[in-house]
Amino acid sequence: MTEEHYKTLNRPEARHRYWHILKADRGFFPDEHIEFKIEFDGKTYVLKVNHKDDIMTGKLYELYHFLEGDRIILKKKKKGLYQMDAPDTELYPEK
Repeated sequence: MTEEHYKTLNRPEARHRYWHILKADRGFFPDEHIEFKIEFDGKTYVLKVNHKDDIMTGKLYELYHFLEGDRIILKKKKKGLYQMDAPDTELYPEK
């Protein structure tokens, strides 16, 4: 059975490019300061949880514009590796 974590971004998370992990969901992620990988849109990103139970996600904003209300779905593939789906998130508009 695949473990999954669902999150809807709130305004500060979308604006400041982080995800806060609630206590109830903390066990889904590695311990603080331990790097893990997220596969998203054909790329692999290396992230970690900080001492405030936040994941700084600025790297994921390279091409995609995450907004308040966007849903994030993480599936644990194996220890330290997650697959991410962001069904509401779109590419940045072309300039």
